[in-house]
Amino acid sequence: MKTLVHTLFCLLILSVFFACKSNKEIPKAAPVVNEVKPAPPWVSSRPNNGFKFIGIGFADKNKSSNYQMEAKKNALYDLSSEIKVDISSNSVLYTVQNNNNFNESFNSLIKLSNSDNIEGYQLIDSYENDKQYWVYYQLDKDEYAKQKAIKKQQIISKAANLINLSFIDEKNQDFSNALKKRIQAFGVLTPYLSEEINFDSQQTNGVKTVFDLTALVQQQLQSIQVVTTKTNAIIKPFQQNYLPLDFKLQLKNKFFLQNFPFNIISDEDRVKVMGNAVTDNQGALQIKINYAEAINGTVGFGLNPDINALMGNDSVGLAGIKILKQFINTSTLKVYANVVPVNIFIKSTENNLTKPTGASIIYDYILQKFNGQEVVITSKPELADYIIEASADTKQDLSSDVLQKSYNVSLAALNINLQLKNNKSNDIIYSTIISEIYGYANSLENAGNNAYQTSKLKSKLSEALFFLKRKIFVY
Repeated sequence: MKTLVHTLFCLLILSVFFACKSNKEIPKAAPVVNEVKPAPPWVSSRPNNGFKFIGIGFADKNKSSNYQMEAKKNALYDLSSEIKVDISSNSVLYTVQNNNNFNESFNSLIKLSNSDNIEGYQLIDSYENDKQYWVYYQLDKDEYAKQKAIKKQQIISKAANLINLSFIDEKNQDFSNALKKRIQAFGVLTPYLSEEINFDSQQTNGVKTVFDLTALVQQQLQSIQVVTTKTNAIIKPFQQNYLPLDFKLQLKNKFFLQNFPFNIISDEDRVKVMGNAVTDNQGALQIKINYAEAINGTVGFGLNPDINALMGNDSVGLAGIKILKQFINTSTLKVYANVVPVNIFIKSTENNLTKPTGASIIYDYILQKFNGQEVVITSKPELADYIIEASADTKQDLSSDVLQKSYNVSLAALNINLQLKNNKSNDIIYSTIISEIYGYANSLENAGNNAYQTSKLKSKLSEALFFLKRKIFVY
């Protein structure tokens, strides 16, 4: 029994000893060191491959949270820059080679278009460090040429279909949609305008080339006409609200120009207009006047076909308009209006104790206040835009008897009913009663006559005429 206990005790001592020794022999883990991967050669030295297009791009990590996409975008733009744009002698671009500014913008547009439409490229490698992310793409030149030829033919077919549909619109007298489709056709062809483009004329109603297409657009725009009238439209100066100027537009075939937008430009700085307008279903176009001064003469307005507005949000059509405008002339149509004074008729009745005074004191004062280039005082009420009516009369004041008994003085009160009428609508647009004007004399008749001579009459009438005039003019 003692032997067994002794043996177990020895084993326990040995296990503790080896356990301690084992713990002492476990080595500590070495510290982790982040190794910086060296940059591949293509980062510092651009590869050269005669059979591949190469695109290398990078992005700063600190400047963009989506730096990987930014690097890819830059690499594809770099790749597209390697694709040489060969200018065909039969191409649209060839005709404007002498315009350096246009060539630069056109080539930039081609590169942007290429970077958006390139297919078949491959990611060869990528590299990043703490600050930058780099990518390296390649595109097989033969594969690119093959895919480009296929896509070009698809684009030409799409443009041809649009041209064909435009003739159907034209047959249905839908001028605006016919023009839109032709501009869309030009827009889809934009990436290939440095190359020769030919249509199957049987599918496009005789349109064989892009030049035929631009000539068709030009022909359409030149077919727009203004329906002539015997008299010019009329503008009244300094109005709070101006009547719109009405014009009619048609095509050379005498059909109305429906739902077509225009930019409006005034030839005269003193007549300001709303800058755009659209014809209605009957070809009517309204020019809205914002402000007009009294120039008393004829003013012209330029109507420019607004093909940008015609295309609306059509991104394809809008993309081609800038280039299309190099080959077409959106000729300005001219319309005219006469800026003429406001015609005013003044009717003044001046009585003293219900009897006519035979004078024209109030009439003359109103005439004086409306003396200006913007006004003509007419003697014929039927010709007037506005009619001013002043009805004045005197009567014995309530205090007259007391004054007569006490001081042998009579007191007369003058009242004036003043109103302004729009002669076109017959609406009364201003009305007031001018009172508290008095005259003193030894007789009531003389007191009434004196009331017409007081300074109070002029000050009261002047105040009322100020508000009346503001109903006609806004300076």
